[in-house]
Amino acid sequence: MYESLHEHFPDLAPSQSTVERWYREFIHGNFVLEDAPRSGRPNISHNEENVNEMLDLVTKDPHITYAQLEYETELTSGTINIILYKELCVSKLCARWIPHSLNLQQKYIPIDFCKIMLKRLLMEIQELFLRSLQEWVEDDAPPPTKVRRARSVGKQMWAIFFRSSGFVEAVALEDRKTVTADWYTTVCLPKVITAIGLQREKIGIRGILFHHDNASSHTAIRTRELLENSGLKTLSHPLYTSGCSLESKINYVGGDFRLMRS
Repeated sequence: MYESLHEHFPDLAPSQSTVERWYREFIHGNFVLEDAPRSGRPNISHNEENVNEMLDLVTKDPHITYAQLEYETELTSGTINIILYKELCVSKLCARWIPHSLNLQQKYIPIDFCKIMLKRLLMEIQELFLRSLQEWVEDDAPPPTKVRRARSVGKQMWAIFFRSSGFVEAVALEDRKTVTADWYTTVCLPKVITAIGLQREKIGIRGILFHHDNASSHTAIRTRELLENSGLKTLSHPLYTSGCSLESKINYVGGDFRLMRS
């Protein structure tokens, strides 16, 4: 029988266990297809009237809470949850805060302004460049020439330390040198710790939260040992985030301490 059903109704045929159960019932003379009555009362709370009532409450007050819904409808939290998520297909999300709600025309105003300013800037740069090349010369004099500037001597690297109350210390890196754990622990950090002690004569470095990124010189064993022995508590730095290091721009860092490049 099971093979015959699947042969004629491949998508609608019941499972083999269902066919076997039906076969046993038919043998015992039970040909009633309706479900037999069961103990317990049926669930009458999950009906169209309650669904419409819930929809009306949520529409009128999108900020309504579960406790308020239970009080207004006298339904259980489980029934309310089923109606909200399965019947109404709604979910409660935090609204995004934006300073202003602009229409399409207002959004184009700053774009047009930036285009105008960029155009003026390019014109002024071009005019300045041409003006710097032009010189007054006599009719029989040769045309003027411009000598290309010599190569710059390079940038000076600084490690600048700030507290939430202001500047602490600036430590210069020697020309054409690399930031290493040796320089960081023997030259840079000792100057910073000394400067903190001078600024906070009574409590010293107690309570300072030190923050720097995950550069190799910052995560070296000797650096961690120096900070631990000095009593400085460090703030962890999340991976793949722009932070404050010897090679970063000036960005705000939370806590009482921050390290940045000039």
